[in-house]
Amino acid sequence: MKERNITAQFLLTIVTLALVLLLPFMLFPYNRNTSPFESQRFVSSYLFSSIFLLAFYFVNRWHFIPKILASKKITLYTAIVASCLFIYLGVIYYIGITDTQIQEILKSPYAKTPYYTLQVRFFSPGPMSLYLLVVVISTGSLIIGQWFTAEEKQEAISRQQLQTELSLLKSQVNPHFLFNTLNSIYSLTLANSERASGAVLKLSNIMRYTLEESKNDVVTLSHEIEFINSYIDLQKVRLTDKVKVIFETKGDVEKVQVAPLLFIPFIENAFKYGVSTHKESVITIHITVNEKQVDFYCENDVFPYSLPEQQGTGTGLTNTKRKLELLYPNKYALDISEAHQTFTVRLTLNI
Repeated sequence: MKERNITAQFLLTIVTLALVLLLPFMLFPYNRNTSPFESQRFVSSYLFSSIFLLAFYFVNRWHFIPKILASKKITLYTAIVASCLFIYLGVIYYIGITDTQIQEILKSPYAKTPYYTLQVRFFSPGPMSLYLLVVVISTGSLIIGQWFTAEEKQEAISRQQLQTELSLLKSQVNPHFLFNTLNSIYSLTLANSERASGAVLKLSNIMRYTLEESKNDVVTLSHEIEFINSYIDLQKVRLTDKVKVIFETKGDVEKVQVAPLLFIPFIENAFKYGVSTHKESVITIHITVNEKQVDFYCENDVFPYSLPEQQGTGTGLTNTKRKLELLYPNKYALDISEAHQTFTVRLTLNI
């Protein structure tokens, strides 16, 4: 945005220079039988006009408008612009009436014929038009510059808001995950203390990952898969033989990066609602990688939760959807469906 602002200001300055330096050849009259620079009036008018209008452009752009007009001193600004116009036209008029060539032409018999068009007027349309163009361009230059600056500030504010929201989402996801995991270990300690010690070790590895890697914007997919495996192993400790977990990966997971902890809320949800204490159940998880996409698939049976650790706030899936909107805008497809007591999640990330 800043580069666009500089480019726009540069182009407007070039346009102003072109108008000031080239339009006088079309607006100021001179003897068509000679070069314009052979006319004393043209040379004097051209030099004065160029210097005056260029000076007015920059003073108006950088002082009159931001210091006076922006302070809502409209009457003062109008008086200054009008005064500069009268000074400009007055000098041009004086150059015209004191030009010896024009005086000779005006005294000639030809000047009294109806075909004669050369006149020296105070409010000459040529100089007035050129002056007003400079006023409009210098004013427009500032307006465009302020618009770009406002847009740049708005983008910076939006980026800061997104970063703040992402940080908040991360701070919500990690405790949510750890809360569910600790409840799982608590259930395990009630049944088997030896297995609980191994679960605590796995939990320490999981906590290390959530505390260290979640600070990063992206992680290698292979590291995320290792984390998912650790989480599944930890969940299996408390599961019975009636629960079958299928986790498969396909493709080169070493070269792909994804946002950390992006898939775990869906897997948490599968263990939350897809596990039964008295019925057989299957949780299926697939991660497939190709050159352009990462496909995540999770399917589980649906059972009404009955265990205390299965009760949750439900913030996991909501936060994940928001993270996808922020981190992968227009680069993801999420399909969540439930039919025939089967819950399915399909997530595709364009990389």
